[in-house]
Amino acid sequence: MNGPIPVIVSYSSETPRHDAAFADELRALAAGAATAIAEAGLEARWVNAAAPHSDAHDLLATAHGVIVLGGADVDPSLYGATPYGAWMDSADAAADAFEAALLREALERGVPVFTICRGTQLLNVVRGGTLVQDLGAGIHREPNQDMVTHPVAVHPGTRLAAVLGTGTRDVRSGHHQAVDALGEGLVVSATAPDGVIEAIEGRDTGRDAGWVVGVQWHPEDAASDPAQLRLLLADFAAAARIVLPVGDDPIAAPAA
Repeated sequence: MNGPIPVIVSYSSETPRHDAAFADELRALAAGAATAIAEAGLEARWVNAAAPHSDAHDLLATAHGVIVLGGADVDPSLYGATPYGAWMDSADAAADAFEAALLREALERGVPVFTICRGTQLLNVVRGGTLVQDLGAGIHREPNQDMVTHPVAVHPGTRLAAVLGTGTRDVRSGHHQAVDALGEGLVVSATAPDGVIEAIEGRDTGRDAGWVVGVQWHPEDAASDPAQLRLLLADFAAAARIVLPVGDDPIAAPAA
């Protein structure tokens, strides 16, 4: 197609479940993503996951891809676990339900899917996987919840390796949960030195199967290597460009 490629971009931009500091952090990350998305030739159609303006089916009618950004922890009841810890303070059931439906619809249609942090955790859950509810002390976030820089190893033979190259690279990270049991049809494409899964992708990401890549780190963070997000979005955009959406009615794009 000619012109910008329309894609759905989802995160909880407004919800009483998030305190002011967390909401500001999410908006700052979304702003970083927005710039890179536009530079990749994509038209971002922003959705507040906590209060979406349309359902997943209608949103995807004319979209060529889905991007799910970071946010609050996923409710453990979605993967059959008993919740514990203080995560309940920011979890949002409406956002969980909407983004799970959005991911399922996109996967069923073979629409390209790119996820970051929470989005990657939810992608794994939607495919029947589980999460580590709390990693405890380690390399993935500061005790004050600020982001940190740490290395990840990209696995050879994966789409992620084809995009970023194999070997070790530094990433920006700020999570206390992670993929545990891997969901159906997914493979691990990057790990941290402590063995924590840092990226997953569809087992078959060829043209007929769709493009599915999720990273646990934050390539949209201002302190991240900008080449990571640029390369990932370029590959995502190439896949999205060949998608034939179901309908042809334009979707109004809300402000980010």
